[in-house]
Amino acid sequence: MLSNCPVLTYYHKTLDDNRIEKWEKHIFNNVWEYGISGSTINKGYNNSNKVEIIIPFCIIENVDLFSIGDIVCIGDSEEIETQSDLADKEHYNIQTISINNYGSNPHIYLGGA
Repeated sequence: MLSNCPVLTYYHKTLDDNRIEKWEKHIFNNVWEYGISGSTINKGYNNSNKVEIIIPFCIIENVDLFSIGDIVCIGDSEEIETQSDLADKEHYNIQTISINNYGSNPHIYLGGA
């Protein structure tokens, strides 16, 4: 599989015993990333940047790690406590997950905005 993103940071949201959000950091190397920049005018000017990411199965330890609402950050990022800690980084919320475990290049597809 072709790779154009040397490092991707994935933040998986979990809840502790007190139902407080915690973010688990995971690093994936050599993934495919395609970002789409755009804008919309809906009650004002808004950015509508989107991303598509393909992570090969050969670098994934746990398929159950991926969930809607998790965050991906292009590049290596630090640990976070809240999503606002990534305000100055290029990051996306995961909106689509597709597990493609067939063919010669099994992978997980992530789509986000």
